[in-house]
Amino acid sequence: MQMNGFFYWEYDKVQDYLMLCSETTRRKIPTALKCEVLNYSALGRNDCEAEDFLFYNQVIELLEYSNLIDPEQHEFIAYSATGARQFLLPSQAKSWFFEFAATALALDDNSTPIPSIVQTVVKQTGQPINLLLLNCDEQVADCLLLDPALNLAGLQRQFGQPLRIFNNRLQVLPLETSLAIFQQQSA
Repeated sequence: MQMNGFFYWEYDKVQDYLMLCSETTRRKIPTALKCEVLNYSALGRNDCEAEDFLFYNQVIELLEYSNLIDPEQHEFIAYSATGARQFLLPSQAKSWFFEFAATALALDDNSTPIPSIVQTVVKQTGQPINLLLLNCDEQVADCLLLDPALNLAGLQRQFGQPLRIFNNRLQVLPLETSLAIFQQQSA
Protein backbone atom coordinates (compact mmCIF):
# COMPACT_ATOMS: atom_id res chain seq x y z
CA MET A 1 0.00 0.00 0.00
CA GLN A 2 1.54 3.30 -1.08
CA MET A 3 1.26 6.42 1.02
CA ASN A 4 0.08 8.72 -1.83
CA GLY A 5 3.52 10.21 -2.50
CA PHE A 6 3.53 12.26 0.71
CA PHE A 7 6.78 10.58 1.77
CA TYR A 8 9.42 9.11 -0.48
CA TRP A 9 13.00 7.82 -0.39
CA GLU A 10 15.64 9.58 -2.44
CA TYR A 11 19.42 9.41 -2.58
CA ASP A 12 20.99 12.87 -2.11
CA LYS A 13 24.19 13.09 -4.20
CA VAL A 14 25.45 16.18 -2.38
CA GLN A 15 25.04 14.71 1.13
CA ASP A 16 25.88 11.15 -0.06
CA TYR A 17 23.06 9.65 2.02
CA LEU A 18 19.70 8.07 1.41
CA MET A 19 17.04 10.52 2.61
CA LEU A 20 13.44 10.20 3.65
CA CYS A 21 11.70 13.16 2.06
CA SER A 22 8.36 14.82 2.73
CA GLU A 23 6.43 15.99 -0.31
CA THR A 24 4.40 18.53 1.66
CA THR A 25 7.07 20.07 3.90
CA ARG A 26 10.09 19.54 1.59
CA ARG A 27 11.96 18.22 4.63
CA LYS A 28 14.79 15.73 4.01
CA ILE A 29 15.70 13.36 6.82
CA PRO A 30 19.13 11.71 6.46
CA THR A 31 19.90 8.08 7.13
CA ALA A 32 23.28 6.42 7.74
CA LEU A 33 23.16 4.79 4.29
CA LYS A 34 25.82 6.00 1.85
CA CYS A 35 25.83 5.27 -1.88
CA GLU A 36 28.30 2.37 -1.61
CA VAL A 37 25.84 0.29 0.47
CA LEU A 38 22.72 1.05 -1.59
CA ASN A 39 21.25 -1.00 -4.42
CA TYR A 40 20.52 0.58 -7.78
CA SER A 41 16.83 1.23 -7.06
CA ALA A 42 17.77 3.55 -4.18
CA LEU A 43 19.26 6.04 -6.63
CA GLY A 44 15.81 7.06 -7.89
CA ARG A 45 12.69 8.31 -6.16
CA ASN A 46 10.76 5.60 -4.31
CA ASP A 47 7.43 6.20 -2.59
CA CYS A 48 7.12 5.03 1.00
CA GLU A 49 4.71 2.25 1.66
CA ALA A 50 2.65 1.38 4.73
CA GLU A 51 5.13 -1.40 5.60
CA ASP A 52 7.87 1.24 5.90
CA PHE A 53 5.92 3.12 8.55
CA LEU A 54 5.03 -0.09 10.40
CA PHE A 55 8.67 -1.19 10.54
CA TYR A 56 9.77 2.31 11.58
CA ASN A 57 7.34 2.17 14.52
CA GLN A 58 8.51 -1.32 15.52
CA VAL A 59 12.12 -0.11 15.61
CA ILE A 60 11.19 2.99 17.63
CA GLU A 61 9.30 0.87 20.18
CA LEU A 62 12.17 -1.60 20.46
CA LEU A 63 14.73 1.17 20.96
CA GLU A 64 12.59 2.96 23.52
CA TYR A 65 12.11 -0.22 25.51
CA SER A 66 15.74 -1.33 25.23
CA ASN A 67 17.34 1.96 26.35
CA LEU A 68 20.46 0.90 24.44
CA ILE A 69 21.04 4.22 22.68
CA ASP A 70 20.18 7.81 23.51
CA PRO A 71 16.58 8.80 22.73
CA GLU A 72 17.83 11.56 20.39
CA GLN A 73 19.26 8.81 18.13
CA HIS A 74 16.10 6.68 17.87
CA GLU A 75 14.66 8.35 14.78
CA PHE A 76 18.00 8.30 12.93
CA ILE A 77 18.39 4.56 13.53
CA ALA A 78 14.73 3.85 12.74
CA TYR A 79 14.89 5.72 9.41
CA SER A 80 18.23 4.06 8.57
CA ALA A 81 16.81 0.63 9.43
CA THR A 82 13.68 1.20 7.37
CA GLY A 83 15.68 2.37 4.35
CA ALA A 84 18.18 -0.47 4.69
CA ARG A 85 15.46 -3.14 4.59
CA GLN A 86 14.48 -1.98 1.12
CA PHE A 87 17.68 -0.58 -0.40
CA LEU A 88 20.66 -2.36 1.15
CA LEU A 89 23.04 -3.77 -1.41
CA PRO A 90 23.83 -7.43 -0.71
CA SER A 91 27.42 -7.73 0.47
CA GLN A 92 29.80 -10.37 1.75
CA ALA A 93 29.31 -11.30 5.40
CA LYS A 94 32.09 -10.00 7.67
CA SER A 95 31.93 -12.93 10.07
CA TRP A 96 35.64 -13.76 10.33
CA PHE A 97 36.08 -10.75 12.67
CA PHE A 98 33.68 -12.20 15.24
CA GLU A 99 33.45 -15.13 17.67
CA PHE A 100 30.91 -17.92 17.32
CA ALA A 101 27.88 -17.29 19.55
CA ALA A 102 26.93 -19.67 22.35
CA THR A 103 24.61 -22.24 20.73
CA ALA A 104 21.78 -21.71 23.21
CA LEU A 105 21.71 -17.97 22.53
CA ALA A 106 22.47 -17.97 18.81
CA LEU A 107 20.18 -16.24 16.38
CA ASP A 108 17.48 -18.46 14.89
CA ASP A 109 15.93 -17.18 11.66
CA ASN A 110 12.66 -18.98 12.44
CA SER A 111 12.04 -17.70 15.95
CA THR A 112 13.92 -14.41 16.33
CA PRO A 113 11.61 -11.41 15.96
CA ILE A 114 12.60 -8.69 13.51
CA PRO A 115 13.64 -6.11 14.48
CA SER A 116 15.69 -7.33 17.45
CA ILE A 117 18.72 -6.23 19.38
CA VAL A 118 21.59 -8.66 18.81
CA GLN A 119 25.20 -8.82 19.89
CA THR A 120 28.44 -10.24 18.57
CA VAL A 121 31.94 -10.36 20.06
CA VAL A 122 35.14 -9.18 18.34
CA LYS A 123 37.65 -12.08 18.15
CA GLN A 124 40.75 -9.95 18.72
CA THR A 125 39.56 -8.04 21.77
CA GLY A 126 36.55 -9.87 23.22
CA GLN A 127 34.63 -6.60 22.92
CA PRO A 128 30.85 -7.01 22.58
CA ILE A 129 29.25 -5.16 19.67
CA ASN A 130 25.55 -4.18 19.76
CA LEU A 131 23.51 -4.36 16.57
CA LEU A 132 19.96 -3.90 15.36
CA LEU A 133 18.77 -6.95 13.41
CA LEU A 134 16.94 -5.89 10.23
CA ASN A 135 16.63 -9.04 8.23
CA CYS A 136 17.92 -12.61 8.22
CA ASP A 137 17.67 -15.86 6.37
CA GLU A 138 18.98 -19.32 7.33
CA GLN A 139 22.61 -18.20 7.29
CA VAL A 140 23.13 -14.43 7.15
CA ALA A 141 21.74 -11.39 8.97
CA ASP A 142 21.68 -7.73 7.98
CA CYS A 143 22.21 -5.41 10.93
CA LEU A 144 22.94 -1.78 11.82
CA LEU A 145 25.70 -0.85 14.25
CA LEU A 146 24.33 0.55 17.52
CA ASP A 147 27.73 1.31 19.04
CA PRO A 148 29.50 4.64 18.26
CA ALA A 149 32.08 2.98 16.00
CA LEU A 150 33.70 -0.30 15.00
CA ASN A 151 37.32 0.04 13.92
CA LEU A 152 39.05 -3.19 12.93
CA ALA A 153 41.76 -3.77 10.35
CA GLY A 154 39.75 -4.15 7.15
CA LEU A 155 36.39 -3.22 8.68
CA GLN A 156 35.33 0.26 9.75
CA ARG A 157 31.74 1.21 10.56
CA GLN A 158 30.15 4.20 12.24
CA PHE A 159 26.94 4.37 14.28
CA GLY A 160 23.96 3.28 12.18
CA GLN A 161 25.93 1.82 9.28
CA PRO A 162 25.06 -1.67 8.00
CA LEU A 163 26.94 -4.86 8.69
CA ARG A 164 26.24 -8.35 7.35
CA ILE A 165 27.17 -11.25 9.64
CA PHE A 166 26.55 -14.99 9.71
CA ASN A 167 23.78 -15.92 12.14
CA ASN A 168 26.06 -18.24 14.12
CA ARG A 169 28.08 -15.18 15.24
CA LEU A 170 25.05 -13.37 16.68
CA GLN A 171 23.08 -13.82 19.85
CA VAL A 172 19.77 -12.20 20.62
CA LEU A 173 20.08 -9.74 23.46
CA PRO A 174 17.20 -9.90 25.93
CA LEU A 175 15.79 -6.44 26.57
CA GLU A 176 16.72 -6.62 30.25
CA THR A 177 20.37 -7.03 29.19
CA SER A 178 20.04 -4.06 26.82
CA LEU A 179 18.92 -1.89 29.72
CA ALA A 180 21.90 -2.97 31.84
CA ILE A 181 24.35 -2.21 29.00
CA PHE A 182 22.82 1.26 28.51
CA GLN A 183 23.13 2.00 32.21
CA GLN A 184 26.82 0.92 32.16
CA GLN A 185 27.53 3.14 29.11
CA SER A 186 25.78 6.11 30.72
CA ALA A 187 27.70 5.82 34.00
